[in-house]
Parts: sequence; structure tokens; C-alpha cells
Amino acid sequence: MKIGIIAVGSELLLGQINNTNGQYLSQLFNEIGHSVIEHAVIGDNPERLERVVRDMLDRYDTVVLTGGLGPTKDDLTKHTVAKVLNKELVIDSQALQYIESYFEEQHQTMTPNNRQQALVIEGSTVLENKEGMAPGMLIEDGAKRVVMLPGPPKENKPMARHELLPLLMDGEQSIFSEQLKFAGIGESRVETELIDLIDNQTNPTIAPLAGSHEVKIRLTANGENKAQCTQAIQPVKDEILSRIGQYYYGSDEVELEEAVMQQLNGTVALYDGVTDGMLYSRLKDYDATQQVKGMLPHSESWVQSTDAIDQQLAVSARIVRELFESEIGISVLYREGTVYLGILANDDLNVYDFKMTQKRNLLKTRTPNYVMIRLLNWLNVE
Repeated sequence: MKIGIIAVGSELLLGQINNTNGQYLSQLFNEIGHSVIEHAVIGDNPERLERVVRDMLDRYDTVVLTGGLGPTKDDLTKHTVAKVLNKELVIDSQALQYIESYFEEQHQTMTPNNRQQALVIEGSTVLENKEGMAPGMLIEDGAKRVVMLPGPPKENKPMARHELLPLLMDGEQSIFSEQLKFAGIGESRVETELIDLIDNQTNPTIAPLAGSHEVKIRLTANGENKAQCTQAIQPVKDEILSRIGQYYYGSDEVELEEAVMQQLNGTVALYDGVTDGMLYSRLKDYDATQQVKGMLPHSESWVQSTDAIDQQLAVSARIVRELFESEIGISVLYREGTVYLGILANDDLNVYDFKMTQKRNLLKTRTPNYVMIRLLNWLNVE
């Protein structure tokens, strides 16, 4: 299915709000294997909107409009679409009853223009709005489909996922995703390793997503139930992990620091000359068994900056290991645009380095990510 999405509202063109609906809908439709070909943003102008709707209907199977379903004069989406499809607008009694009951519960007088929110195009499938007043619609017009969704994201997103999506899934009743997370590998490398799987994807779909320090791969399947979806995902997941599994640290809600703590076998202490305790704090958030024993900030009284960097790492890692009586000592130091990481276990010192911007805020916030990626790599080898 090829889809065009039209966001309606002058406030979008004026930059007063962001078009988050467009991003969300693209991700949602991609999950079930449908392709969003074009996005358009149109102000509250019926002539321009009519032109764009007609143009997209000529080129795409489905046109999805968001916004312009409210009670005011500039909410003209359904009127314009009705004109394009040569159909009448009728009152949906269930929607009207809901709107009237809302005003009654609030002890407010319903103004006549609120009846407009209960108008739907004749013959449409009405999409219930459980978070607001204006219902959505799906209209079948020959081989074409037109969908109208409300603009407020708190109404748009649940309606799109729970009311619309099942109608676009060719009779399938369930959709399920698993998001695989990888650290220490770039998006271009992931694409190179998996390009044949991505090019030949069907069900499940494969969507690589780049993050600030990681790459995520969302696998989405549709089927009759969740069990069938997970069964479809498993062989694709297994194939992906057979190729780049050494970079995999968890799925879905697992955070990088959580993965480190899950794999850490032993106690650890930190010497931190870079992040001002941020690395320690992030690890402690997932330290259920008190494996992170303590942290010492950098000081010239502990480590002399005139010494070779490997010596500084060894000395500082040994200091915190002995001070906090831990099995592993970790030291993080910064010198001339490079962050150095030393991991001291037994009498073996493993040294890693990575370039890092000298902007202090980025140095503090990004360094913990890179350190934890190296820690995971080290733990996977141990």
C-alpha cells in the first residue's frame, strides 16, 4: 500500500507546533509493511487542501489527513474531503451523544458549533475517539481509501494505532514489535551486514534506527495473535544476531547501563576524571546487588598528569580498587581531545581510547555511553 499523509493547520506552517503526527504515522504504517511516499502540510485553506487531496488520490492508494476536524470555522477537512468524494456529511449519533454528555458532565452549555464535530462522511467507517470529541473516519472510494484523524497527538496516536491500524492489516488482528539494540557498531555497518535481509523483508519488517550512541533494529510482524507474531520474528532475529550479535546488548526497554550491570560479574570501583560522577550515577541506577562499590574524582594528589597515560590509568584504577575493595578498577581520563579508559582486573590492564569533543557538556554526557560500550565489549570477551 502506498500512502500520502496531509497535515492540516496553519499553526504547522507558522512553526507554532511540530508535526509529530506525521512522524508517528510514518513509523506506524511502516510497522505493517505499508510505504509512506509523501508528506504535505497545508494551512487552513479549503482550495489548497482540495487540490492536494485530489492530487494524492490520483497517485496513492490511501490518503491520510490529520487535523481540521474540530468545531471552529477553520476546521474544514471533512467538508473538503466530502466535496472531493462527492459525498454528504451526516451526524453520527454516537459521537453526538458523547459530545453532549461531556458538556453535561462538565456543567457547561454546548455551543451549536460543537455539533460539527459529530459530522461524518456518509458511508464511512467511524473511528472512535476515546481521548477527545471528534471521531475519525475511513472512507472506501473504489480502490482508494481516505482516512481522517484528529490533530491533537493525544487523540491522533491512540486512534491511529488502536482504531485505524487493524483496518489496514488485511484482516490480520495483531501486530507486535521487538526492538533489538546494538552498541559499538555504526548504522552504515549494520546496513552493510543486513542489506539482503532489509531488501527482501516481508513479514516481519526490518527498520534500522540510528541513535546517538547505538543502533536499533525494529522487527515488526503482523498475524492473528501475539504468539504468531513472535514466531515470525524469531528466525529473522536469530539471523541478525548470527551476523552482528557481538554488538547486541538487549531488546526493547533495556538500557545500556542496565545491560552492563546484567553482564558484570564481580564488583567494580570507578576513578572518574571526565564525567563528574555521571557514569557512576547511571550505573548505580541499575545496581540492585551493590556491585558498584564507589567512585573517586580525579585529583593531582592521586595521579600525576606528567606520567604516561597508561601509567595514570593503572595507578588510578588500582587506587580505587584497593580503596573500595572491589574486584575491578576502572579509570576514565581525558587528555588532548581523547578519552582514555582503563579496566584493571587481576593484574591485567585493558586500555581503550576514543576521540571526544572538547565541549564540556558533550564530553560529560557522551563519555558514559562510550565507556559502557567498551565495558560491554570487554565483558563479552571475558
